[in-house]
Amino acid sequence: MAELGSVGVMSSEAEGRVYNIRVLEDRVLRLETVAHGLSDRYEQLRTEMRCEIHSLRNQMKSLEGKVDDSHRVVNGKLDRLIGGRAAITGIITLVTSVLGTGMVHVVLSLGGR
Repeated sequence: MAELGSVGVMSSEAEGRVYNIRVLEDRVLRLETVAHGLSDRYEQLRTEMRCEIHSLRNQMKSLEGKVDDSHRVVNGKLDRLIGGRAAITGIITLVTSVLGTGMVHVVLSLGGR
């Protein structure tokens, strides 16, 4: 159960990063729109905006990498959890089958007498 709690934490961290990426994307789009609308008189401002856009894109790439890492961790934990449950289910099915077959054999043996 401790793994499930950490999966929830990782998921909320990843969701927060995804939200931050969306906010940064919106900001980049707004800056690009404004930068394209500036006349030639504002070349310095346009250059500064391009630098800001470049910085925001780098932040987005960094956050995307962290989100991907978080997803890998979460998926690994889920794979182990699901694999463990599948193994337990298989064992229970095998034991039930063996016990069921044994009971049928005992009933048939007793009934044949």
